[in-house]
Amino acid sequence: MDNYKTGGGVDPILAAKFYPSGTKREATSICLCGAVEIRIVTESPLFSGFCHCKACRRAHSAPLYQMLFVETSNFCPKTGRLRKGEYELTITKGYEKLRPAKMGIGNPNFQSLDVNPHIGGLGRIFCKDCSVIMMTAVFARPGSVFNNGDQDKEMVCVFPSTFTENMSEFIQAWQPNLHVNCGSAILPLSAFNDGLAKWTEWADGVPWADD
Repeated sequence: MDNYKTGGGVDPILAAKFYPSGTKREATSICLCGAVEIRIVTESPLFSGFCHCKACRRAHSAPLYQMLFVETSNFCPKTGRLRKGEYELTITKGYEKLRPAKMGIGNPNFQSLDVNPHIGGLGRIFCKDCSVIMMTAVFARPGSVFNNGDQDKEMVCVFPSTFTENMSEFIQAWQPNLHVNCGSAILPLSAFNDGLAKWTEWADGVPWADD
């Protein structure tokens, strides 16, 4: 995951101006109707940034979306069952309201995560009452862009837009450090002069260049 911490084109001073940090290491994520609440507690997320791919834009009805991935959760990405114990991500309210979003021909990348070479699992998880996407619950396949090990690696995403506090309240490790899938962007990437690494697809590939 080192490429998600660094990368071509990074300007930490500029990034700190756009994405100032605070001292908090714990966040609460809630849906629109308030039926679902999630607690996130971590010193070091897997990575944090922005995705511009067509599938994510379509799923979130947005020109891009912000993501924060952690490695441990009380929600199993393969089965959807709750686990006991302490985790970086914990569903504290409304588990019974959560549903996996269906995939299909509208997904520009893969109609099913079963055939995705990088990730598998349940995918996007939403509140059935207000339809807000609350998580992306997946695992990284061995030898994939996200996982150089030989075992499945869980990685669950939450969305800072659902946090009850602004991202500037949280520690620097939570702040975004990259843009991915810039080759699919519909916004002009030259407008994002934010000091973050920008990649044409994923961070093990080709740095994005504004032509």
